[in-house]
Amino acid sequence: MQARINAHIHRNVTFHRLALDFYQYVRSQRAAVRCLGRQYRRSRRYIEIDITYRCNLKCANCNRSCTQAPSSAEMSVAQMAAFVDDCIANRASWERIRLLGGEPTLHSELASMVALLLDYKANHNPGVRIVICTNGHGRRVKRALARLPAGVQIKSTYKNGKQRLFRPFNLAPIDNRRYKFADYSSGCRILSDCGIGLTPFGYYPCAIAGGIDRIFGYRLGRKHLPNDKDDLLDLLHIFCRLCGHFGFGWPTKRARMSSTWKRAYRQAQLK
Repeated sequence: MQARINAHIHRNVTFHRLALDFYQYVRSQRAAVRCLGRQYRRSRRYIEIDITYRCNLKCANCNRSCTQAPSSAEMSVAQMAAFVDDCIANRASWERIRLLGGEPTLHSELASMVALLLDYKANHNPGVRIVICTNGHGRRVKRALARLPAGVQIKSTYKNGKQRLFRPFNLAPIDNRRYKFADYSSGCRILSDCGIGLTPFGYYPCAIAGGIDRIFGYRLGRKHLPNDKDDLLDLLHIFCRLCGHFGFGWPTKRARMSSTWKRAYRQAQLK
């Protein structure tokens, strides 16, 4: 029996999401945060794991920088095993675990990674949903998806190489005067919609923050699963100021990049 495929076509941009983003921009201003508190907190329900930064597409505005700074970096099986141990030790009660990238089916040890999670599901958290998020493009990807066992759900964006609308990820808020009074520790709806992130570099408020850290090289990810009292506000303050998902930005198909990101990619190429 094979993995179950979710045939819903994911849309990065909708009018509803744009409205939520505009409201989040207003709510993230310091005055609003002082009066109303932070709109979002890091998730205790969901986690996204970036198991590889390999990708078979070159989407502009990739929020993992797979196009802007290609890499073969991937999470090891030992790191996944350590994640499972963390979950057991902390009695984590995840409702959903997503595997992403990059394109997760390109991971060299995908079968072993999935087996660890299915064992965790069977023995410690039977209610958790294990989801592979894929672009569904190309023969290699489709072959890997066809080999996935039952117990894994597949969420496919059904990309075909044609550029879609994306948020302008590489427009850093710190390069825009509009965010002069922003409270970056407020985060955005990705915290609640997608969940906490785990990457080869550790745990972050979201997986996008881990992808940003890959480029900037701060290496600030937590080494172990944060406890329930840790809202990761220090990491939000650092990484949200670099992320085009913070606040409001008009979607685009073209690659757009502010000065902070241009410098970061140049320096990353020199390393």
